[in-house]
Amino acid sequence: MDEKKADETPAEPPFVTTLAHAAADPFRFLVEAVKDYGIFMLDPAGNVSSWNPGAEKIKGYKAEEIIGQHFSWFYTAEDVMAGKPQQGLRIALEEGRFEEEVQRLRKNGSVYWAIDTITNVSDNLGQHIGYANVIRDITERKKAEVSLRASEEQFRLLVDGVHDYALIMLAPNGIIAVWNKGAERIKGYKAEEIIGQHFSCFFTAEDVARGHPQEVLDRAVEIGHYEEEGERVRKDGTRIWVYVVVTALRSDNGGLRGFIKVTRDLTDGKRIDQRQRGLEEQIQRSQKMEAFGQLAGGVAHDFNNLLTVISGYSELLLGMLPSNDPKREAVKAVSEAGERAAVLTRQLLSFSRKAILETKVLDLNEVVKETASMLRRMIGEDILLTTVLDPNLNRVKVDPGQMGQVLMNLAINARDAMPQGGKLTVETSNCRLDEAYTAQHLDFKPGNYILLAISDSGSGMTPEVQSHVFEPFFTTKGPGKGTGLGLATVYGIIKQSGGNINLYSELDHGTTFKIYLPVNDEQAQPLGDGRQGALVTGGTETVLLVEDEDAVRAIAMLALQTQGYTVLHAASGKKALGVIEKHRGRIDLLVTDVVMPGMSGRELAETVHRQLPDLKVLYLSGYTDDAVVRHGILQSDVAFLQKPYTPLSLARKVREVLDKK
Repeated sequence: MDEKKADETPAEPPFVTTLAHAAADPFRFLVEAVKDYGIFMLDPAGNVSSWNPGAEKIKGYKAEEIIGQHFSWFYTAEDVMAGKPQQGLRIALEEGRFEEEVQRLRKNGSVYWAIDTITNVSDNLGQHIGYANVIRDITERKKAEVSLRASEEQFRLLVDGVHDYALIMLAPNGIIAVWNKGAERIKGYKAEEIIGQHFSCFFTAEDVARGHPQEVLDRAVEIGHYEEEGERVRKDGTRIWVYVVVTALRSDNGGLRGFIKVTRDLTDGKRIDQRQRGLEEQIQRSQKMEAFGQLAGGVAHDFNNLLTVISGYSELLLGMLPSNDPKREAVKAVSEAGERAAVLTRQLLSFSRKAILETKVLDLNEVVKETASMLRRMIGEDILLTTVLDPNLNRVKVDPGQMGQVLMNLAINARDAMPQGGKLTVETSNCRLDEAYTAQHLDFKPGNYILLAISDSGSGMTPEVQSHVFEPFFTTKGPGKGTGLGLATVYGIIKQSGGNINLYSELDHGTTFKIYLPVNDEQAQPLGDGRQGALVTGGTETVLLVEDEDAVRAIAMLALQTQGYTVLHAASGKKALGVIEKHRGRIDLLVTDVVMPGMSGRELAETVHRQLPDLKVLYLSGYTDDAVVRHGILQSDVAFLQKPYTPLSLARKVREVLDKK
């Protein structure tokens, strides 16, 4: 080939473009075929010496535009100023390869993200002859990552912003992987403290012992999600009540990826529910006791009329029979049975809050001291009685006799709970009940009270017994050993006195009754001995007796006539007005039953007083009537005799009223 022809031979293009050349130079054919990677060569100085279609696609330059240019052409101005291009070449030369994830510039000036790999190229003799530069465009992936990170950040902010729920991610084995702010608030752990721990640390020891944490996960796997309410444990050891939903996370192929656990703290709501249930139970108990009281009061009223007849005629018969008459024993037996029955009816009236209280403002310590000697004899020598009395105790307004009955009934109850002996303590103190306490106790009102506490070291009571202990005729004692009215009487007296009574008891640890009575700031009154004179004197005055029960009216007439009184009588208020209208002489005293059909005793007295304003009145009744006595508290200007009464007690009361100025 001559020199001219050789010079006219066209130069070989930088890349193989035909399949024929591919067989001769497969490497160059492969480089040209790769469209998703920019592959080009750099000479030792960093100038571009070859350029594939992939580089043209990514960077926007054609081969003839870029070959011969320094590869720093593709770097941002900041990277060039920082010496990044030369740094990459140096590392590739020294270490054989340099790779980084960077931003690069396209021909149009736009920025893209790429993975840039620079590799040192040497010849067969190991001499450095340049660099191979491979560029992969990862802009879309980077956008997706940025979007994902933004979504993850939004999700994190959303999750952490939920303070009312604990949102927790668990690995398949129950290890905690994600922890939000709500979980920190509810559980008490910070994320760095708890991530990596097993979620069973939230369960109670009892639940862990029975394998409940794993059971929760197994159920979630089995049915997709599992929910329950139960107790859990906070970091500080306190127990909370929670609602939990655990959802199993599955991969596309069905494999278990982990769990999402959502927890809501229900503790406050649970407390409210428990408090509401407690108040509802108190309401039901109060309603039940009220129903018992109405029944007991009605029964006592009817029995009192019968007992008045029984006791009255027994007393009259005993007065008629000689002391050596053998029939006296039979009459005495009837009289004693009547007295015992009268005690029972008085207890029923006390429970039903229909007894008559003769109240005084007093220092309750005086009642305790006066009753203590009797209590010591009653409980026996094997029980130690201790009194702890507040010397600065506030005053209360109560019936001292009834409060003595309260102490005796509670002492008897304590004695029976300590058959082998023990300790009985009576304490008094001042206290104030605030709104927080009274919100939990339906019948209490905020204010100042005195506390009377009676505690024993006896056998205690079960919760079931405690729930019935104040009900009439409820007893745990054997047949013939108790009527079941002792504590019912205590309950009625305290409630009628404006107070309340609470009970705390544990089996084998004893019982404490706490009685709260409202403070009264009036001047204290002397207790007095409460004894009635044995002498009964009669009189010649005229008495109008009004009683709707024929048998009761008959015994009352006989009792008064025996004492010398002139007795007018009527079976109703209306008939009594007719008697007054017909009677031409003086009437000194109206003795009337309170509760009668048609016209009550109070209405009768008010009507008669319009004609006879100076007429004295004695009321009789088996239970209270609010028109005569206010809520069972006897008014100072009202004369009252409670059934059942005996002829002597009636005569004594009539004389007392007639003599009163």
